[in-house]
Amino acid sequence: MALRFRKSFKIAPGVKLNLNKKSTSITFGTRGAHYTINSKGKRTKSIGIPGTGISYVETSGSKTSSTSHSTSNTPQADSNFPDNDDKKNKGCLVYLLYFILILAAIILSPILWLPGIFITIFFAIRKNPDKKKKRKHILISGCITLVSLILCINLPSTPDLEKLHISLDKKDFAITEKPSITLDLSPKDANISSLDISDNDIASVKYKNGKAILTFKNEGSADIYLIANDSIKSNKEKITVTDPDKEAKRKQAEQEARQKAEEEARIQAEQEAKQKAEEEARIQAEQETQNQTSSQQQVQTGETVYWVASGDVYHSTPNCPSLSRSKNIYSGSISESGKSRPCKVCLILISRGYKGILKLFLRIEQVAITP
Repeated sequence: MALRFRKSFKIAPGVKLNLNKKSTSITFGTRGAHYTINSKGKRTKSIGIPGTGISYVETSGSKTSSTSHSTSNTPQADSNFPDNDDKKNKGCLVYLLYFILILAAIILSPILWLPGIFITIFFAIRKNPDKKKKRKHILISGCITLVSLILCINLPSTPDLEKLHISLDKKDFAITEKPSITLDLSPKDANISSLDISDNDIASVKYKNGKAILTFKNEGSADIYLIANDSIKSNKEKITVTDPDKEAKRKQAEQEARQKAEEEARIQAEQEAKQKAEEEARIQAEQETQNQTSSQQQVQTGETVYWVASGDVYHSTPNCPSLSRSKNIYSGSISESGKSRPCKVCLILISRGYKGILKLFLRIEQVAITP
């Protein structure tokens, strides 16, 4: 019983790499249409209608060429002689296949050791009469596997993030700004696969190319922090977001309200000062009236009054300035004076403390009389 081996690898959309015991091939196309190039130069075209079983297959580049619609009657070449056409048929497509294989090997070199182990085992157990060629295949596949394994082991890996610290250039922002957040990672070369912001109604974060950008949604203040890789929380930063237009309107309204309050306070202060002055004037008038009444009552209770014959009023004191130039001054009761009203000067002197004032008038009079 012969051992058979065939395995296909998808290396790109619409491109497959096929491995079997005797050759390697690459297939281009999709369902219903394929084009396959073999490492021996064999090329196969296949076109069919999926689900119907109807297809057209054409093979070229091998010792036997065949199609599904015709049979070739041309005598076949003797298999004992080398087929020169087989070498000629290895055109640019075969070299393109080699180029794609080499490019894929370079890209996938860190993980190429995994299929390389199976390929090396395959060449080792495969029956090949050409021992030299067999050893060559085993040596090449083994070297590729070993190099790939070394690259995989020595490939530098990104350390896990342990700590995240964030900072901002300022704390107050306009709602139209998009500031960048400074990220301090520990360790420095750690990788951030995802970055989210704490739950808030003010800002959101967008992480791209190693930069975290804030975008503001509403006005207000909030303590925000970032969450990296779904588990690492940063320190908190307090931000305040304002809308310049709304802020200007608010300041204008506050200024108008302040001016209105100051004007109302000024008017109220003036009214209070006016009321206070009126009240003081009223109290003073009442006090003066009360003093005059008290003086009149004191005079009318039988005190001695003074008068002159030619005068119309009686005086409460002989030192009244009005009597200073009179020579004949009479004294007695009010009924004896025959006068009906008191002297206003005497009443004022009595109500305000006449002694000191009298002394002042007398001193002035003496100065005036002295030659």
